[in-house]
Amino acid sequence: MIDRLMRLDRRVIFLFIFLGVAIPLLLDFHFPIKATPPVRSVFAQIERVAATDGTVLISFDYGPGSEAELQPMARATLRHCFSRGVKVVAICLWPDAPGLAQEAIAQAAKEYDRVAGRDYAFMGYKAGGASVVMNMGQDFRTAFPQDAWGNSVDTLAAVQKIHSLRDFSFVLSLAAGNTIDQVWIPYGQEKHRFPLAGGCTAVMAPDLFPFLQSRQLIGLIGGLAGAAEYEELIKHPDVATTGMRPQSIAHLILIGFILLGNVMYFLSRRANRQATPGSH
Repeated sequence: MIDRLMRLDRRVIFLFIFLGVAIPLLLDFHFPIKATPPVRSVFAQIERVAATDGTVLISFDYGPGSEAELQPMARATLRHCFSRGVKVVAICLWPDAPGLAQEAIAQAAKEYDRVAGRDYAFMGYKAGGASVVMNMGQDFRTAFPQDAWGNSVDTLAAVQKIHSLRDFSFVLSLAAGNTIDQVWIPYGQEKHRFPLAGGCTAVMAPDLFPFLQSRQLIGLIGGLAGAAEYEELIKHPDVATTGMRPQSIAHLILIGFILLGNVMYFLSRRANRQATPGSH
């Protein structure tokens, strides 16, 4: 029996993983989701902005390759802002981000009857990365003289009080690359001292934890799990919550096979020692 398990065909593992992903997508159940402190900090900051009638800047710094993880957190944070009456200004520092940003903003705005120009402004994409952030720090209206549809910034009620980065109550960068630590922190937060938080893919999150400790980031939403935590905080489960089901089951299956492999290894060693005369 031990020998058979030690020579287990890898296709059996693939089958278990397939079932572990497919079945949770077909069944409706939920694991308990508890928001971690970095995610709670983002939620709490938007609550503070709502209490002071402030404005949030959301920077969409990702592309389709990271949509599965970052788009759910974009929708969740936008829903939070719009449900609390917080004005949102959205920009893109990645050239392939505008379509994703428009989709997320349009969906959340429709759900809460928010109007472009009055409740939010989408400024679109501008090339330059760090230079764009530095320009916004000096004069936001010079950096973005018009929105994505060509309307003058002076006609947008959502940015009426915004003249530089210092006028934003909160900045949230949803990033797939190194935009948070290489652009927003050194050229934005360090100079203008606004509250900054990030949203990133799960693989990037550990690299950004030191910035939480230094308080250069006040919060962090990491990967699909972080997006699901935010959906739990706003009481609006969506694709992130649904996606955690197959992800969690697949992880449990992998852990189970790892434990099984180790148990079989030690049992086989014991069996070999007992079968070998004079062994200790």
